[in-house]
Amino acid sequence: MFRRVENLSEKLEDPTAGSLLHIDPNSFSGAEKALFLKVNEVEEEFKQTGNEEILLKDGDLIYKSIEVMFKRITDLYCYTVPKAICGLTAIDHEIVKHFFQLHFWNFETDLLECILNLQKWEESDRQKFLCDLKKYGPLYFRMPRGFSSCDTKDLCAKFDSKEAQNPEDKNPES
Repeated sequence: MFRRVENLSEKLEDPTAGSLLHIDPNSFSGAEKALFLKVNEVEEEFKQTGNEEILLKDGDLIYKSIEVMFKRITDLYCYTVPKAICGLTAIDHEIVKHFFQLHFWNFETDLLECILNLQKWEESDRQKFLCDLKKYGPLYFRMPRGFSSCDTKDLCAKFDSKEAQNPEDKNPES
């Protein structure tokens, strides 16, 4: 049994392991292929000239190509993780898929809102927020402080107060 598993592991070894994810170019539509070719042309022209105006002029094409790749990777991830969880636990796939997607898309929305808000902050505010994250741990912060109606200031005050006398009180599940 051990030899069979070892042989299978050898057969599955990927010589490109550690490099970027490889996606079959034939899996893209004609329009997507044309978009990627145009972006490659823009990239080559920029490399030759160093003219940043080229990037600004074709910025929409570049962002669209990133969006297409991001959607493919996201779809693959959102398909694979629930399947893997259900395969390991024999739980109803529809429930896991729904619950996973609910939290995944909420995470992406929170992350985007966080990034947009961080862009507005002064460097001192970013450093204070980072300090709070390190002090309290990331489990206490879903949104940047002061930008959410479910703010964490009260939680931070309780965390710092004498009410939190033992380490178990700092556990977000308690």
